[in-house]
Amino acid sequence: MNHRTLATIVILLLTLCPSREVLGDRKASSLFMTRALRERVLANVHQDEHAARLRDQVIRRARPWMELSDDQIWGLMFGPGITRSWMVWSDGHCPACGESVPMYNWRMDAMSRPWKTWCPHCEAEFPTNDFAAFYRSGLDPRGIFDPALADRSLLFNAAHPDPNDPLHQFGVDDGEGFVQDGKRWRFIGAYLIYGQWKQAVLGGIHALSEAYVLTGDSAYARRAGILLDRVADVYPSFDFSQQAVIYEQRLGSAGYVSVWHDACEETRELAQAYDLVFDAIAEDAPLVALLRAQAARHGLENRKQS
Repeated sequence: MNHRTLATIVILLLTLCPSREVLGDRKASSLFMTRALRERVLANVHQDEHAARLRDQVIRRARPWMELSDDQIWGLMFGPGITRSWMVWSDGHCPACGESVPMYNWRMDAMSRPWKTWCPHCEAEFPTNDFAAFYRSGLDPRGIFDPALADRSLLFNAAHPDPNDPLHQFGVDDGEGFVQDGKRWRFIGAYLIYGQWKQAVLGGIHALSEAYVLTGDSAYARRAGILLDRVADVYPSFDFSQQAVIYEQRLGSAGYVSVWHDACEETRELAQAYDLVFDAIAEDAPLVALLRAQAARHGLENRKQS
């Protein structure tokens, strides 16, 4: 996870100190990244060429999320209905080329190649089916994937659509893995953690919140707010001990989307990102209206009144 970015270094050089303001029962303002500190950051960016280069790097990093629609940003977060896996296969190999691909060696890039993992040797992509289409077909009214709703006619190798082709089912993953000769490759289960969660969701929140601090542009904060709000909708429903596997086993390890040691860090980072953008989103009436409309559209219990 790239949370120690150059932008963070710039921010830390400002000697952050939390405000001593008494907040009461409800958060009233950014606590760690106060308005005064943000003004100092912007002054540094405008006065120092090195700081300006760092700002430009963060802007480039945030660009993929700025190019998405509000609905697409909201849809990046997923629910707990698919078994998550800490590895594709802890001591496995590529089913295409046979080369060893153990532990964390499978490649993923959620923003440029969504819902795919690929072999570091032959670059064969898995799953071979159009999982994005399968996933969309299984979204319930709340926007959460339900395997029982998904269209299983979409589960075929897209490069070999003929049912009589011997490769028609090769590499196909419905979320619970591709099984061959008694071995299971959890391509999507691992992608959910390392691709969709750590890159598309957390990576977006990090990039957008940092871009807001370094530019003062509330458009970045709004996108971060959409993602943070959607994470808040579903995060309590995640229980790694009951929903995920490590080393192909359900070991009962605590956690949320990730196992406990990563979940602790991720939860802290979510809180810090919220603080970075709080002053902007607290005053953003169009953001509240957008989230209220999404809540009504999807029948969410939290109606997003503020």
